[in-house]
Amino acid sequence: MPPEAIAELIRQAIREKVFAPGTPLVQEDLAQRFGVSRSPIREALRILGTEGLVVLQPGEGATVRRLSRADLEEIYDLRLALEPLIAPAVVAEARGRDIAHLGSLAATMISAEDVDAWMRANFEFHRHMYQVSGLVRTEGILAGLLSAVQPYSQENIGQLGGRQSADAEHQSMIDAIGAGDAEALASLIVDHLRAARNRLASAYETVESPDPLQMLRATGR
Repeated sequence: MPPEAIAELIRQAIREKVFAPGTPLVQEDLAQRFGVSRSPIREALRILGTEGLVVLQPGEGATVRRLSRADLEEIYDLRLALEPLIAPAVVAEARGRDIAHLGSLAATMISAEDVDAWMRANFEFHRHMYQVSGLVRTEGILAGLLSAVQPYSQENIGQLGGRQSADAEHQSMIDAIGAGDAEALASLIVDHLRAARNRLASAYETVESPDPLQMLRATGR
């Protein structure tokens, strides 16, 4: 199995939290799972490291990157800056089969019995919109941002009440594409991303740095 195929499978496992944030990725274990030598595993981890999904520490191995609140906000801000820009291209390039595929994915999300199934369909929904645009470089950037935030989006859908509104927003996007309304699509994308960003940011636990002089303050009175 080539490194690129291994990287894609690990990428999917990270998106779906099979490998949760902070999980060590041990080369020997991965080599055994995939039935390959350590060489393609090292290359696959290197690929994921360049994408920011994995942290590579010399002498310490690889771990799934754990995002801070600032990281999450940065990723969503980048998506908010870039994703609406593809709306005119999506509307111009979308064909009936594309709209039908997006509709099928939206229906899958509505009927999904668990969050994992919903998240898989959600990833494919957004990824297909990127592909429809035909903007290859922008597609690659957005796909990387989507992959990075996907494990955290599970909380928005599964615990923070974002699923119902997201389902409605996806259908509105499909309607805008079908109507050829790029301006409406761009506006819907912004609302969709901003709502998810705000839910996650407000729920994210921020750990304040301890005051290094607290002990002295307490005893100096």
